[in-house]
Amino acid sequence: MNHDIPLKFYDIADEYSTESATPVSESERDAVAHYFQLLLNRLSNNEEISEEAQQEMAREAGLKESRIDEIANFLNEWGNE
Repeated sequence: MNHDIPLKFYDIADEYSTESATPVSESERDAVAHYFQLLLNRLSNNEEISEEAQQEMAREAGLKESRIDEIANFLNEWGNE
């Protein structure tokens, strides 16, 4: 676990993993948690989240770009609950 990423983002990553088509492996858990941190910080700052911004955040976090759309759908469903 990366100590620069608050635990709440690991909790979100773990919940996402249980609902994703491909569960998050232990080796990609930090990247997924970091991506959630970057994404949710932008959302809380009312910043625009373009496709380009998503790809940029994925690169910064070390996230596979194939997860971007699935994470967006997960957050959309999560926000509707």
